[in-house]
Order: sequence, then structure tokens, then C-alpha cells
Amino acid sequence: EVCPICFLPMIGNLHDARYTDCCSTLFCNGCDLENRRVVDATNVKRKEKEKRTRTKVIMMEQTCAFCREPLTTSIEEMMLRAEKRMEVNDPLGYKHAADFFRTGARGLQADALKALELYHRAAELGEREAFVYIGEYYEEGTIVKEDPAKARTWLSIAAMKGSIVARYRLGGFEYRQGNTAIALRHWHLSAAAGYKHSMDRLREEMGQGNVSRDEYAATLQSFLTSYRKMKSEERDRFERQLVAGRVSAQGA
Repeated sequence: EVCPICFLPMIGNLHDARYTDCCSTLFCNGCDLENRRVVDATNVKRKEKEKRTRTKVIMMEQTCAFCREPLTTSIEEMMLRAEKRMEVNDPLGYKHAADFFRTGARGLQADALKALELYHRAAELGEREAFVYIGEYYEEGTIVKEDPAKARTWLSIAAMKGSIVARYRLGGFEYRQGNTAIALRHWHLSAAAGYKHSMDRLREEMGQGNVSRDEYAATLQSFLTSYRKMKSEERDRFERQLVAGRVSAQGA
């Protein structure tokens, strides 16, 4: 998947990308942070001018980095936009609404059953990340009957659709089922695509003797090739601020 602003590859889930409900677009966290930084810097200068000239200056508001529509500031506005996206059968719109019902973000009352319903609709419309959450619900067995076979099926479909995160989580599922060799194959594939969490798991498994040094080295080389293609100054700045606790990933 490619960021539509900087045109660099990205994993495409909400840990390295930002979704906006105005235009239903996913773009990388680096471009989102840079957009916010420019607005903040402009407003600092305008405040200085206001203080210096003693005249009222209109401040810029934060907008979508892609379409420049103002960002939502309330749960009511957010749900209104989500409903509009769902009215036109936008799969990302359904998935985004499901995320909020799953986590109870922005003060919305968490509702796992509603989230599952919306994930199913998003999956019907082809949104691959929705398959991941449905699979996890079947593995957890909290709101649907626990069914490892169905969990594997949903996660596998997402992985086959190209979701690197699904491939990583499918590895975790197989590992918990005792299928270590299958889990390692999924982690090798997702690590080679540039997913750091998979590389971390392979490092752990190498320490336990389940992955040879040669296997690890070969996958590491593929990981670095993919990872470097996704790097940018803006994305590095986001990662530093994420570690420092100054920003948060939308999917965190």
C-alpha cells in the first residue's frame, strides 16, 4: 500500500497510517504529523503578529492532510460523517465506525456486538483489515462462540488479500495453537515485507533455538530492504514523538 501524499510504501493499518472520515483516505502518520506541524507553526507566527500589532488574527484550524476538510472535533460530528460514508457503502467507513465501537474511543460507548456487525459489513465490501478483527473475535470467544477453525479462516483471508498485519497475527494465532513451524513461516513472510513486530518475534524464536542464525539473517536482509523503502524524515519524526509520548497511533 502507498501513501497518497508522499507516495512511499506503508503497512497500511492504523498503527502506521491515519484515517480521515471526511474523504475516507488512509495516509501515513508522517504526512499527518507534518500537516499538523505546519498548521501549529503558522499559528505561532500569527499569535506573535497579533501580539505585536494588537490586531485580531484568524488562526488556522487543523484539516485533513489529503482533502483539507476540517477535522472532526466531536463524537456527534464523527458519527455523522461515518454514517454518510456507510450510506455510500464505503468499506473503510464501516471499518472505521467498527473500530470506534470496539474501543469506545472519543467517549463513544463501547459495543462489541455492534462492532462485529460493522466489521462483517466492511468485510463483505472487501475491507481486508475487517477480516482480522472478525478472526480475533472467533479466537477470543467473548461475543461469539470460540471457533479456532473460523478464526484461522478469517485471518487467512485477510493475509491472502495482502494484509501484512493479518499475516503477523495469523502467525500469533498458529503459535498459540501449538503450530510453531507454521507460525514462523507467517512471521518470516510479514517480516520480509517490512513489519518490525514480526522481526522481533523471529529474534525471540532464534533465542529459543526455533530459528537458525542463517534463516534470521536472510529474513533480516529482506526486512531492511522493505523497511528502508518506507522510511522518511517525517515518519522518523513521528516515531520519535510516539516513543516520547507526544503523539499516539490512531490504532493504538
